[in-house]
Amino acid sequence: MDKAVDNMKAIIFPAGPRPKAGPDKTTAVDKNRAIKLIDAAKMKGINLFVMISSDGSDNPQQARHYLEAKHDADEHLKASVRQ
Repeated sequence: MDKAVDNMKAIIFPAGPRPKAGPDKTTAVDKNRAIKLIDAAKMKGINLFVMISSDGSDNPQQARHYLEAKHDADEHLKASVRQ
């Protein structure tokens, strides 16, 4: 991911798995890749990161695996700003 963010000033993360993707793909894209990109951006000093999340990710207990993955990535992004 470090090379992917070289020379960038901002990042927009709209990615998500294809419709009807299973929990493994959802976790891989919406959680793990988002977290890796957030960490790479922070290491490179990129201060503008826009995450396209999902309605309901603030309360993932009421929904499916997708919202749990989005919630975890959202929380990681929030924590990266506080550090």
